[in-house]
Amino acid sequence: MIYTSVDLGSSSIKIVVSLKNNLKFYTLASTKVKSKGIKKGLIKDKDEALSSLKEAISNINKDLGCEIKEVFLNFPLFGAHSTIETSEIEVDGGVITTDHIKKVINKTVRENIPKDMEVLYLEPIVFGLDSDLQVENPKGLTSSTLEVRCAVSVIEKEFLYEYLELLHVAGLEVVDVTYGIIGDYYENIGHDTKNKIGAVVNLGYGKTEIALFNKGILLKGEIIPVGSSKIDKDISYIYKIDRKYAKELKETFAVASSNYADQNDVVEAVNVSGEEIKINQLELSQIVEARLLAIIKSVKNEINNLTNKEIGYIIVTGGITNLVGFPYLLDQEFTCDKIISNMITLGIRGNEYSTSSGLVKYFDNKMQFRDINYSMISKDNINKLAAKKKGVSDNSNILEKFKTYLESN
Repeated sequence: MIYTSVDLGSSSIKIVVSLKNNLKFYTLASTKVKSKGIKKGLIKDKDEALSSLKEAISNINKDLGCEIKEVFLNFPLFGAHSTIETSEIEVDGGVITTDHIKKVINKTVRENIPKDMEVLYLEPIVFGLDSDLQVENPKGLTSSTLEVRCAVSVIEKEFLYEYLELLHVAGLEVVDVTYGIIGDYYENIGHDTKNKIGAVVNLGYGKTEIALFNKGILLKGEIIPVGSSKIDKDISYIYKIDRKYAKELKETFAVASSNYADQNDVVEAVNVSGEEIKINQLELSQIVEARLLAIIKSVKNEINNLTNKEIGYIIVTGGITNLVGFPYLLDQEFTCDKIISNMITLGIRGNEYSTSSGLVKYFDNKMQFRDINYSMISKDNINKLAAKKKGVSDNSNILEKFKTYLESN
């Protein structure tokens, strides 16, 4: 199966095309372009956002050699409202099938969700049979009724439709959409997190998203309107340099913890007044560290607002977590198990791809549970692509992956 995910971020737009083969995921193509017209996860200028999205689409199409048409879209936690809903159906024939499971889940949405709301997340927690037995997957079991208890999260349709319209104008069909934080969970989940209550945090550029999960189920989430862009602003203000150069210094010269900085490592620059200045890594990193610690403290406070229970783990991702020394800062505020994203997959190296990569895995898991075989790029297009690349060396990584896919389907 081939899946395509789109992440519309405040700093960049990411598109990832992944191939699943023999239970493993391979990156066929990826792109990251500077995002314009999107601030703190919201579309502020449709024309600029469309221009950035079209650039990303052009890049990915060129890399693939064919056009993407269907995508999976992520959405921020703005306005998310989470509830637990139940429904029940009669089971004709006595033996529960995939169709029965779909029917009872669809009934949950049909009877419990207001028409002005859109479901962005629905996950069965447990199924109940007439024998009072509760199971995670009732397929193949015998019962005269089937009940489901679902975790559901919805938003007002008007928030979502701006995103859908943007992708429609760009020539893309959104097959499914959910919260980006779910992708972060699926990308970084470990066996020791599946039976615990934990928090997932995405330290974005314009905002920070926080969500609670219990045994893999999204409970609720919140957004802090502060992200790593604040660090750029701090650096720009203190050194009197433009914001673009401040961002570059943060990403290429600073470290997250001043304990890892070298005071003798210096770069020379010219500030906005035309004066020559020297910036050493230690001082720069102290600025970065102070802001990051403030954000981490805010995250901790928000987690305490979301639950009065002690969390068993915290997963943290986002581009800023790539900085050297970030784990040291996290250790200062959290004593639970800590998982910091470490994206080293070929084609999507860097924690800014955590959401895109994880959404692919979430969508695949969703399709498998529903016994649906779905590919966002048709086999005909793959055949055409393979034909186009006939003259390419057999060492071509992308071509080999396509061949493997074709041979196994």
